[in-house]
Formats: sequence, C-alpha cells, structure tokens
Amino acid sequence: MPDSPEAALAALTDPAGPYLIGVRHHAPSLAAAVPALLDTANPDVLLVELPAELQEWLPWLAHEETRAPVALAAAPADGSGGPAFYPFADFSPELAAVRWAARNGVPVVACDLPLADRGWREGERAAQGPGRLSDALRSRLTGRPGDDLWDRLVEAAAPGSTPEALRRAALLTGWALREESAVSEVDLRREEWMRSRLAEATKNGERAAAVVGAFHTPALVRPLGGAGNCAPSPHPPAPEWTTSLIPYTYALLDERSGYPAGIRDPEWQHMVLETAGDPTALNEALTSAAVRICAELRSLGHPSGPADAREITRLAGDLARLRGLPAAGRGELVEAVQTVLTQGEPYGRGRAVARAMENVLVGNRVGRPAPKAPRSGLAPAVEAELAAVGLPGPADGGPGAARDLRLD
Repeated sequence: MPDSPEAALAALTDPAGPYLIGVRHHAPSLAAAVPALLDTANPDVLLVELPAELQEWLPWLAHEETRAPVALAAAPADGSGGPAFYPFADFSPELAAVRWAARNGVPVVACDLPLADRGWREGERAAQGPGRLSDALRSRLTGRPGDDLWDRLVEAAAPGSTPEALRRAALLTGWALREESAVSEVDLRREEWMRSRLAEATKNGERAAAVVGAFHTPALVRPLGGAGNCAPSPHPPAPEWTTSLIPYTYALLDERSGYPAGIRDPEWQHMVLETAGDPTALNEALTSAAVRICAELRSLGHPSGPADAREITRLAGDLARLRGLPAAGRGELVEAVQTVLTQGEPYGRGRAVARAMENVLVGNRVGRPAPKAPRSGLAPAVEAELAAVGLPGPADGGPGAARDLRLD
C-alpha cells in the first residue's frame, strides 16, 4: 500500500478496482450517505463484512418489516464456544447498504471469514498504544486523550459534506489508523478471504462495491495471493454454527454495555442519521436533545429549564466554531451539558445529570425481526423444552391460560 496519504487515497478510489466504502460499524453520517454512494457506483454485486454463515439471513435483515435495532447471532451447534453477535441499527452503514441492495435487486455476498474457520481462534488484532499520528490528531482536534478519532475525523466533519467527500474521509482515516497498527494473523486471514470472495464475485467482469471496516479497505486493493483461492486454514474445521436474527436494544448497542464494537449514545446517533448531513437540522437536533435533558433532570427533582437548554446550545455551538467544525456534534453536546448542568457537583447533581443524559442520548429503542422471519436458536429450543416437560410457553398465554402446576 502507498505510504503517502495522497497515493493511498488514489489507490483506494481507483475506478479500475472495487468501489470501496470503508465504514465504522455504527456511523450515522456515513449510513445516511450510503444509498447515494451506491446509486453512483451502480454495482452488479455488493459485498458486506459478515461471516459466510449469515448469508441466508440477509434478505430478512433487509426486509421492510424488520425494525432495527436487531442482531444476527451465531453459536456453535455443539456448545463448544460462546456466541457471536452482529448488531445493526438504522445508523449502521452495512444495514443501509443491504437495504439499498434489496430495493435495487442487487445480490449481496457475506464476504468475511466463515465462523467455522478455526483461524478465528488465532486472536484479535494486537493491542497497541496510540501512535504519533493519533497523538498529533487528538492534540489538534480537542486535546482529549481518549478522543474517538473516527468521530472527530469523519462524523464531526460530515455536516454539509458531499457523500463522496465523506467516503474519502472514511477511507483515509482507515488507512491512517492501519498504518500505525499491528495487524493480527486472524485479520490477515480474514482479508485474504475477503479478497477471494471479491475475485469470485467479479470473475465475469461484474462491477463490485464492498462495504467493510475502513481498517480493512487497504487490504482489498492488493492482488489475491496464490492461484485465486484463499489458502486452506491450517486448523481443523470448527463445528457448524446455529444462526438467528434476534431483537436488540439501544441500551445493549451502547459501548458502555460491554459491546466492544458499540458506539456511545445510540439515540443521539439516530438523531444524527435523521439530519442527513444538514448542519441546520443537526443544530435543531442538538437543541431538542438539550431541552429533553433539562426536562429529564427536572423530573429527577433538580431545577433546570429553558435558560439551561439555551446555554447548552450556545456553548456547544461555540465549541464547534473554535474547533472549525460545521456543526456541533456529540462531543460538544456532552461537554456543554457537563459545564452548564453539573455545577461542580460530580457526585450529587452530577449523577442526576448523567442519568438524564442516559435516558435521552442512549434511549430505550427495541427492535424486532419481520413477523414471518424464520426462528432459530435459543428461543425455539427453550419452547421445545417447556413443551416436553408440560410447562406453559408463549403459545399458552392469554386470558384464562393460567393454571396450577405441581412440581413434585
């Protein structure tokens, strides 16, 4: 891969190669831009970063009656390992891409390494401290040591940008973060598999678009090794996996729930999605969020009113202008709320403010699969066990269904 930003971006956007959309798995501004990007690319086939075992669920994921958030779940059929979850919200670029493909009759390929490949057990990407690039960017952007570089370089700069400018910013951010990172063996194997799926999908000259993690996009412009197929895994095959499409919640999607690929404040991210990159609409969403936070704080017994909401909006806007941003984003909103409402009481009023922010910015949305989607996994298994021992299950609900049971 070229070692200069200009050459790297030229390679990643080369018209002779696949049309790459590098994403973070939950990125509202990019999710809003994906349909326009795919309209421009007009691909014959779409590749998305999901394990091959989840291929059969993609039509149901894109189904018009499926309500996000939902998750594709998988677990080894023999119970030999833990489950894997792939959550989606309306602001997930992959979900936006799969929905676009369903509307336009474009086939979708789940191009990531199958879960049954024991190469997954080689370990995740090696942990590595921030490099000089990350340090320099954080110092220039906000000075916060734990700042989210994707949010600062892609999401915060998105309002008012064209979809193509946003795609290029995302690709360049992925390249930059990869340049200073150690890439694990499992990631290298995953990328080799993705290249093999890309070669298979385009063997007859098809135009391909690929929606994958921005970190992986530089690997997809490299030629496929060997004779055109991914090398066999040196590990024996893993057991078959049981897969399902299940409801999910914004509370679980928030990264503070423990979900490693989560994003902070999903309800706020949903608001950003609905603004569709319009700076004026984003400012209105921020004002609405500030008003709701103040109302929540008041409901918790602490004085707060319109003057506080107005000051939060003013301060967030001032921070955005100082940082050269087209509109205030989540970072500016959080800092403004903390400054205006906590009033130097991190353990008293501050806790109430945190609770109000959680109620407004994390939210309590719950999704559901389409009503006619197939069911598999834990729920049918539990229902079968209940029926086998004569205990009531979901089908036994309703008026008059209660009955006494002796368990001795």
